[in-house]
Amino acid sequence: MAVLKTAKYIRTNITRASRHAAVTAPIPVLKSDEGYGNMDFFMYWKCVDKPYVDESEPHRHEFDQYLVFLGGDPHNMLDLGGEIELTLSEDGKNPEKHVFTTYTTVFIKAGLFHCPLVFKKVTKPIIFYDYISKLAYARK
Repeated sequence: MAVLKTAKYIRTNITRASRHAAVTAPIPVLKSDEGYGNMDFFMYWKCVDKPYVDESEPHRHEFDQYLVFLGGDPHNMLDLGGEIELTLSEDGKNPEKHVFTTYTTVFIKAGLFHCPLVFKKVTKPIIFYDYISKLAYARK
């Protein structure tokens, strides 16, 4: 079969391994590198179906990041189906714990301390989406 000229615009089943035993489903990945749009970003999606700690230690990095938390029910993605705790701090000394139970987005500007990130309660699957703006710092 001949290779289609437009095949370079399509990638199928690109995934990465989980770093957590609690996340067993494949983790889909989209990396916009030189060979694929060159928009300098990396993102992935996780399906969380049981409580666990995603990141236990506060940290910061020199790139912007977005976190998105959606309910896994396709008919009501606004209902998270659980409870998530995320700690943020602008100075690393005064942590503020945020708790959410509905669809939530978080902008983590470069230098903002963040974590622990705890999936405290999970009553139905939660879709966790992570978008990193700089490929040079993205986890491979």
